Amino acid sequence: MYILGFVFCLISLPLLASPTIRSQIYEIDVAKNPQEDTLILLTNGAVAKTQPGKSAILDLLKDAKNKSGTYDFKLDKNRYILDVTPSTEQEESTSLHLLDLEEPLTYIPTTIASMDVAKRYFKEARYNPKDSQCFNRAMVWTYEWWRNHSLKSNKILIYFSRTYIRRYNFEWWFHIAPYVHVKDQDKVVERVMDVKYGRGPIDFRRWTNLFVNKDPECPVITKFSDYADYPYSGECFIQRTNMYTYQPADLQMNEAWNYTKDKFIMKEVKQAYLEAFDETI
Repeated sequence: MYILGFVFCLISLPLLASPTIRSQIYEIDVAKNPQEDTLILLTNGAVAKTQPGKSAILDLLKDAKNKSGTYDFKLDKNRYILDVTPSTEQEESTSLHLLDLEEPLTYIPTTIASMDVAKRYFKEARYNPKDSQCFNRAMVWTYEWWRNHSLKSNKILIYFSRTYIRRYNFEWWFHIAPYVHVKDQDKVVERVMDVKYGRGPIDFRRWTNLFVNKDPECPVITKFSDYADYPYSGECFIQRTNMYTYQPADLQMNEAWNYTKDKFIMKEVKQAYLEAFDETI
């Protein structure tokens, strides 16, 4: 697929441009073959690595994961971790007392009147050429469409299997973007609105083809555990969710506590504006 190398290049830019990444650790994937790298999946979606035989740094990373803190990861140009230190700016983990665990109202997305209107919304979405995190861009776009047009959109996640990540030395384990329901002639269709990588509203398969080599069909899952419990299966999965979802951690909470966000969390919105568009609101 001719566009794949271009997208790979775009995805790699944040890591090449920023030798230090601030994040928490989602998972540590130790290779079955002792000659292969260990993958460090970060909560911001990036995949860092450690080389075989680097037991000291691996022990440090395992300790960091157990403590669930935020760390600064210093990487070389090939995404190998050179050093890890506790961050001076710790992320606050979500506590049960902050959550409304009552059953949320049924989420009903807006159906956009026509494809022309969907294209207009796409074109008016803000774009910043700086390197940024996908979940922050998606949060700003959905928030502004809701604020400016009362548009209740959705989000779609693509997860990459460990098998795929290892085969292609892939740099991310998930990507998230908004999608909308659009009335197109006599039927309602779903179209992804990924302003960073697309040129307009596109269907799911065309969107996943931007990121996945050889264009496989990514099965649709309904629970995060359908990916997390089978991390080596297939090459990719996609999952639908509502516009309030920020990161995969929200979908883990949905399974663990039956909690579904039913509003924008302004702390997350403000963080998204600052990281993705250098704007304080």
